Parts: sequence; C-alpha cells; structure tokens
Amino acid sequence: MTLIERPRTAEQWRAYLAGYSADFLRVADPERLEGLGEERRAGGWLGFAGAGEDALAAVEARLGVALPPGYRAFLEASDGWLELGPFVWTMRTTADVGWLRDLVPELCDLGDEDEELMARALLVSADADACYWLLDPSDVDDNGEWAAYGWASWYPGLGDRYDSFADLVAAERESFEELNAREGRAVEPDGAAALVTEGRRMALLGEAEAAGELFEAAARKGSGAGQYLAVVVAAFLQPDVQHRIRNDVLAHPHVIEAVGAGRVRAELVPLFLRREPGAWARRMVDEALGAAVDAAVPPEPPEFDRARDLVRRGDAEAAWAVLAEAVPRWHSADPLRIAPLELLTDPVLGPLVTPQRAAWIATTPKNGHQR
Repeated sequence: MTLIERPRTAEQWRAYLAGYSADFLRVADPERLEGLGEERRAGGWLGFAGAGEDALAAVEARLGVALPPGYRAFLEASDGWLELGPFVWTMRTTADVGWLRDLVPELCDLGDEDEELMARALLVSADADACYWLLDPSDVDDNGEWAAYGWASWYPGLGDRYDSFADLVAAERESFEELNAREGRAVEPDGAAALVTEGRRMALLGEAEAAGELFEAAARKGSGAGQYLAVVVAAFLQPDVQHRIRNDVLAHPHVIEAVGAGRVRAELVPLFLRREPGAWARRMVDEALGAAVDAAVPPEPPEFDRARDLVRRGDAEAAWAVLAEAVPRWHSADPLRIAPLELLTDPVLGPLVTPQRAAWIATTPKNGHQR
C-alpha cells in the first residue's frame, strides 16, 4: 500500500491529491473512469479549483466554528472532490458542507450509542454508496484536528475512529488500492514476486501466519499467485475457508489465470464443495473455471497410500501416526505447492485431519527446513 506522509497544508494536499488522481486514473474500473468525462481524464485532476480565503471564512461563519486545519487545507487545495474512496463519489464544498443533524437528520435518530456523536458531527462527504464521512468537533487533538469517522449502512454503528480527516482519506486510499489489486489492477505491483517467494520459504519453515501475511501483501500488489496461496494457507488455519475460496479465488479471473483453472479445480474446489455442497456452488465453480481439466496429480509420499490402507482397515489412529511422520519430509518442486493440501481434500485421509491437526500440518517445517 502507498505509504505517504499525511498532508497538512494546501500545498501538501495538492501533491497528495495529484498522486491519488494519477493512481485512480491508471487502475480504476473502466465504468467509473467513463463517468469522469474526457476532459477530467486528460487533465489528470479529480478535483476543482481551491477555495479562497473569503469562501473559507464564510463557511466558518455559517457553521459558527473554525474548521480543523487539515480539512480546511484540503478545501483550499480543492473545493470538493470526485472519487475520494471506493464508496465515496463526491465531497462537499464550502457551499454545502454542514452539520449532519441539518443535512441528514434521520441518521441522528437511530437510537444507538452513536446518536450523540452523530448529532454534533460535521458531514463532509456528498454522493456515496450509503455511507457518510463525519468529523467530530468535540474530539480535538493538540493540533486542532477533529476525529474522523465513516458511517455506512452495511455495518452497525460508526466505523473506525481516525485522528484526522487526512487519516480517514489515507485509509480510504489504502482500501481503494487493495480492492483494485484484488481485481488484478495493482497500483504498486513492484515487489509482488519477491513477496510470494519469501512467503513460500516461510510456509516451508512452518511459519504459516507469517507466510499468509506475505502472500496477502503480494495480493495487495495485484499478485494472483499471492492471493491464491493466501487462501491455501487459510485452508489449514480457518475452518470456514469456503468463503475465502469463493470470494478470493473463484470470483477473481486474474487469480485463476495466474495459477491455472485446472489447479484450482483440483486443489481448492474439493474443499469448497465439501463445505458448500449445494447446486449453486457447483454452478459457481463451472462458471468460474469452465471446462478446465484437473491439473496433473503430483507425486505424493508412499506413506499417504499406507495411511489410506490403514484407514480402510479401520485403524485411523495408526493412519494418522503414519501421516504425522511423513509431513516433515513432504516436499514439492512446484512453486505453488507449499503444503500437502491433499490431506485436506482426499476423501479417505481428509476425515483424519481435525482443525488442530490441520494447523499442525501448516506450522510444521517441511523437507528439512528449520526455523
């Protein structure tokens, strides 16, 4: 994600917003880009002329309070804005910024614990996807910045608290980057391959959580392989991994393209269909993968066959003991195989692997790797 110092002055806001404009115009969804118009796309600026001192003084007189310096500087850099977050399409200007209680009074009468804060909050966002950006004039830091919140209809109560308007904008920018990267439109793709390589190394060391974080970081840079491997790690650590398979793999063509539809069908689809056995799940698989042929089955340790024989003879504990001895010696030359996923998907061996055993498999060093 972009790590940029929070803007404070109008000059810093102009530079920050120019960078944000460039990122948005480079990677945003084509439909959203089309709505901006040719002139704005060509100019590379999603904002407007900055507010002058007279306009800023007038809005402060109208509100009866001095605006927090960071937000005031934002208006000085651009009096309003388009596309400042994934779900916020326009920002209010000096002409229409106002108190939430006056502009959307129904939000101040929800009967919840946030009602008092919302009744005093300043509403700075305009057109949005059922969400509102708010500044709290009663929560002020030593620099005069007001705490900032986002309220959205899809979660109860206010969202995370941010120290300032600039912090809220930065968080939304990170969300914009991550959402686009997960669709294969990365803002900062450089370094993704190195993160995947290091994640594989950590996975083989048994550092499953660290590996997952590295794969997630690669996914935020647009890596389909990183996004896939993050779900593979989750398969061992999260009982409800079917949601990750659906949302992070099957719903993303760039992930399927990166690793191959056959691999997805062979490795993760069995887990998905076991947890989601309905006809709709099979339709989703078929729509996402088409007529993909399963990937070639890689060789597996002979102990896996011995364990199957023991299961069929009714000796499940002996079968697990065989597997537990084999896991540390497991290896694969395939860079997209980081653990014996077949132990979760195999119809005979899978029932042996409890959630605790699955976590043990993921956190056990493999093929001679040592922590």
